Amino acid sequence: MTRGHWGWIAGMTLAGLLLRCLAARGGLWLDEAWSAVFAQEVATPAGVLFAINHDNNHHLNTLWLQLVGPDAPPMIQRALSIVSGTATIPVAAVVAARRGPAPAILAAIAFSLAPFLLTYGAEARGYAPMLFALVCAIAIADHWLGDPATRKPATALAIAALVGCLAQATMLFGLSILALWVAAERVRRSGWRRGLTDTVALLAPAAMVAVLLVALGWWAATAGGGFHIGNREPHDWAKWLTAMAQLVDGMAGPVIVLFLLVPALWNIRERLTLLAAIACALPLLFAALAMPNSGAARYYAVVVPPVLLFVATTLPLAWQRPRARFVASAVAVVFVVNAAIHDSALIRNRRGDPGRAVATLARISPRGAVVSLDYARSSAILTAAAQSQHYPLTLAETPCLPARFHFVERDGDAAFPAEPRWCGRAYREVARGDPAGLSGTHWRLYAALR
Repeated sequence: MTRGHWGWIAGMTLAGLLLRCLAARGGLWLDEAWSAVFAQEVATPAGVLFAINHDNNHHLNTLWLQLVGPDAPPMIQRALSIVSGTATIPVAAVVAARRGPAPAILAAIAFSLAPFLLTYGAEARGYAPMLFALVCAIAIADHWLGDPATRKPATALAIAALVGCLAQATMLFGLSILALWVAAERVRRSGWRRGLTDTVALLAPAAMVAVLLVALGWWAATAGGGFHIGNREPHDWAKWLTAMAQLVDGMAGPVIVLFLLVPALWNIRERLTLLAAIACALPLLFAALAMPNSGAARYYAVVVPPVLLFVATTLPLAWQRPRARFVASAVAVVFVVNAAIHDSALIRNRRGDPGRAVATLARISPRGAVVSLDYARSSAILTAAAQSQHYPLTLAETPCLPARFHFVERDGDAAFPAEPRWCGRAYREVARGDPAGLSGTHWRLYAALR
């Protein structure tokens, strides 16, 4: 690694920061908005930790939203994810740099451009800080696995586990993958007894941190009347396949390298190959066990860093083999083109940008407006947008109250009314939003015909 190589990595880190800032524009969508509402309802950090018994409470993110306040611009509300998502880029490059300059630069490019990481690195939720903690844990474990005679970094891994679990609960999946990886690598090199002993010694503090946080969460949920899940769907193979397609698109297609480069992998004994293989088993395990919500691609977020690291370290090796060079080139081209398409769509679309609904209200009725809702849950979207734009908005309880405007929000492909009428009044559409990507809100704003 030379100064020029690190210059490339710094450049891709800055590019990743710029992309995340561009993608962070627009009003908070449904899940982000409810996180902001929760943050203000409980009022204190203790309330965030112990009083919000909902799966949409990603603790570090909720604490940040509470700190900046409900009237902060959306980009400030998303700043924790922007910073942590950007910081993940050089950490991933450091992991790959142990394999050479080319893997380091490719890792920086992959982590900067991958649509999945751009999406969650630019919205006010806990996935970006969780993935940052996971990649830090991978870096720590990988460094020690390279020289296991050195002191075990158990404390550093415990800190990464603490940050990751507070950021998002799916860090538990990441820690499980990490434990299996360390155990398999140490057993392969030192036998069962030594390998398992080393694994326990390395990961026991991290496991205790995770268990303690789960216990505290369980106690808080029990004391607060039970834990609430925003959306719980039974396992469905069609939805699971859709989630897998989203995961592939979100990684800009590099997962196909697992199939295309098989001939080039037979003689590669690389730790990150093993890590990626273990990580890819997670969605298969979810499907085999018919786990609820298995059709949500975000639950497999921990799969993305291992696969991208695997791709970054494998492509240079494949390039050295004449028969695999064409395939390596094809994978690189697919990655860049697919990333450009998805990233540009996300930046333009802004997750449907519910903030435009309030901007439209401000243009039509600058002194304030009364808006009725189809679903009570939509209140958080309009409330968050109105607070950030300092607009005097009043929410009516039903469309039959004297509300000039009506806001309709839908899940996925659910249809909007072709001829909007509520309580005998006809309405016309004045604004709309439809997300393009992994997250966002489908909505329509209607105005009553006079």
